[in-house]
Amino acid sequence: MSVQLLGAQQAPFEILGRNTVDSAWNGSPLLLQVNENANMPQTPAGTMLLAWQNEATQNNLGEIAVTSGGSAPVTKRADALAYQPSIWLNNWNANNLSITNISANTATPIRIQAIGPGIPGTDPETLPIGGDGVMLKAGMTAQGNASPQYMQLVIRSSSSTLGIIGLIGGPQDSSGNNGYVITVNDAVNGNTGPDTGKAPPPGYYATTSSNTYTFTFNWGSSLVFVANLSPETADPVTVVMRKL
Repeated sequence: MSVQLLGAQQAPFEILGRNTVDSAWNGSPLLLQVNENANMPQTPAGTMLLAWQNEATQNNLGEIAVTSGGSAPVTKRADALAYQPSIWLNNWNANNLSITNISANTATPIRIQAIGPGIPGTDPETLPIGGDGVMLKAGMTAQGNASPQYMQLVIRSSSSTLGIIGLIGGPQDSSGNNGYVITVNDAVNGNTGPDTGKAPPPGYYATTSSNTYTFTFNWGSSLVFVANLSPETADPVTVVMRKL
């Protein structure tokens, strides 16, 4: 949804920043009622995952408005009755991040969370090099140190349920991002991304209908952070980091 749509509706501008329930939000999971706001005073100077989920028990479409560093509000949908968080992977360049629940129906609470290395709200598992890797249930995170050589992350599901993995690490690209979102068992989007000839959906790096995806990288001695962003009802996903 474009900023112009929000700009055409004067009411959201009147409520943004009011009813602040957390003026020093640290990224931990937080439930926002309609018109409530949370503000992170300073974001990382690198990619961060912003997740939100509509927790209404009725069939209410939700929306959040996001501002940062004095920018115009950007609206994001929060679909009703969803068991999967919506994800925005972005670099807010160490500016603040302000989020307001602007849903039309007052019975539309939305849970928000910021996800990334060093951000409170998750307790990352250890991601070792080699071995069986780490099994992550929906919502879990892991991190480990890569070796200064070519490495691979193998993302694997042992079932047919959709798996979504967010990955943060390595050098920033021209837009300032160093994050990737990859899916497995993706029956909707199929095979997209590098070497497929098909562009991935907005915000994603690659998708596959297979139950396994292999990501090759050489980031030197650096931290690799992964998060399972799959629907709550999905089976766990295993992530293996190995040397080449």
